[in-house]
Amino acid sequence: MHKIITLSLSLLIVSMGFSQNAPINFETGGQGANWTWTTFENGTNPTLEIVNNPSVAAPNTSSKVAKFTALQGGMPWAGCESAKGADIGTFTLSASNAIVKIMVYKPVISDVGIKFATNSGASSGEIKVANTKINEWEELTFNFTAKIGEPSSTDINQIIIFTDFIAGVDPRTTGSICYFDNITFSAGATLAEPTVPAAAPTKPAADVISLFSNAYTNTTVDTWRTGWSTATLTDMKIGTDDVKKYSGLDFVGVEMIASQINITTMDLFEFDVWTPNSTSLRFKLVDFGANGAFGGGDDKEHETTVTPTINGWYHVAVPIANMTGLTTKANIAQLIFASSPAGTSVIYIDNVLFSKTPVLAEPTVAATTPTKLAKDVISLFSNAYTNVPVDTWRTSWSAGTLAEIKIGTDDVKKYTDVDFIGVEMVANQINITTMDSFEFDVWTPNSTSLRFKVVDFGPNGAFGGGDDKEHETTITPTLNGWNHVAVALSSMTGLTTKSNIAQLVFASSPAGSSVMYLDNVMFTKKSSSGVASIAKETIGVFPNPVSNSMSITSTNNIQEVIIYNALGQAVLTASPNANNATIDIATLPNGLYTVKASINGVDTFKKIIKE
Repeated sequence: MHKIITLSLSLLIVSMGFSQNAPINFETGGQGANWTWTTFENGTNPTLEIVNNPSVAAPNTSSKVAKFTALQGGMPWAGCESAKGADIGTFTLSASNAIVKIMVYKPVISDVGIKFATNSGASSGEIKVANTKINEWEELTFNFTAKIGEPSSTDINQIIIFTDFIAGVDPRTTGSICYFDNITFSAGATLAEPTVPAAAPTKPAADVISLFSNAYTNTTVDTWRTGWSTATLTDMKIGTDDVKKYSGLDFVGVEMIASQINITTMDLFEFDVWTPNSTSLRFKLVDFGANGAFGGGDDKEHETTVTPTINGWYHVAVPIANMTGLTTKANIAQLIFASSPAGTSVIYIDNVLFSKTPVLAEPTVAATTPTKLAKDVISLFSNAYTNVPVDTWRTSWSAGTLAEIKIGTDDVKKYTDVDFIGVEMVANQINITTMDSFEFDVWTPNSTSLRFKVVDFGPNGAFGGGDDKEHETTITPTLNGWNHVAVALSSMTGLTTKSNIAQLVFASSPAGSSVMYLDNVMFTKKSSSGVASIAKETIGVFPNPVSNSMSITSTNNIQEVIIYNALGQAVLTASPNANNATIDIATLPNGLYTVKASINGVDTFKKIIKE
């Protein structure tokens, strides 16, 4: 029996040894008052005192509190620590105790720091939070969620507290008496993680110097976490994509000292970042200068700050020309990331690279001149007709740049850096009730999706007057060639009024970098002159149904052929200028189409089935 009791007591002691002694409230019979506290880096290191509460008032009505006297000659990081193992017990950071709170009463505004350590001296690294009130109690919250599982070597058995962690490395210039109390531990929220990788970059390898990306051959990087970093690095995969994960991040250094990088021919610094909690992300590029050595007198650097998207991939692309402090670029040796909140930020990094801005193609020939009769057209912009007044081809709320250019003798609107562009006719609103189609020609080297919207301000003619109507259409333009867009107004179901057209809005992807050239913007109607005769006697379309190619014949020259899909979108355009033409439609999906043939200013329509 005696042996069984002894064994049970031993098990109890072991069990107690792996528990956390909290809350730390310094009350008689509570935790903290009888612990062995040691002060450090504080001049003569006066002992931590347990004293009466200097202000028994909400939010702290405790009787006893801890008093730390920060001496004038103490270091900025002067603090106090519990005895290892004997006081706070032994535990690990987990989701159940990652939120740490402490009450402070201070005469100054400065950081309060908390960190945990193990018997071997391994540390979680401190988290710092500044108080916002002086000479009154305030509760501060420290989120250790990003440090769960740290330090990983052994279990935590010590708490370390900095009550007046001031900036700088020199001894403090003034002393302060700081009180702290009621240290608690509670559950924290689980941080989200990315489930899909960042979009793979698509720039040609010849235009890229890659530090880290599965899309390219990477240049040599000495380390993705220097010894002086405050962060934990995990090399991980999302699917098959390699990603760098930094947790517990204050700042982290990346170095290429042995293989410094010459970026003098590059235009952009780019990377992708995903974060569940970083509210501000700073990154710095450092050039070691011609001597290639840190601190050699010719180092140059530039720091940039961004606000990343939370819980989504955020693509950063900064023009190197905007990095004004980086006046030399032939010896890039360091990249530094720093994040807020310091010490608890988590970031995932991918596709870190320098790149050249590709030289985009430009149109060398103008769009086909429209041939409709002037009486059947309301032209906003075209050299073929007299244009109606347009207030502006770029509103003040647009995101993009407009240039008026010529291609040969033809006037063209060129938009660069396009996200969205507004065109307004507010002072001269247009009645299109007798029109059948909205048409324009567009040429783009890089727009993968183009949206356009027609807006009617309603009878009151005012934006936001309660009777506005609009309809948006999306197309995928062919790159590096003129696209003729012709959309039937009857298919614009949201445009239920058409007497006060006051706005056009164009929007393009990729947002902010799209380029588009615009010409022949107009509303049109079908001509009734001679349609029946031509359709009946001079037009033939065969075979029908058709598989790969079809023939169009007429007794007169066919100037233009446009094929529309069932949504009224122009999907193919040809200019045969002959009375017999073969049109290849093999790439079109199966379905019902409308063929429009323009002959001497008269449009004739035929239905065909592609199978």
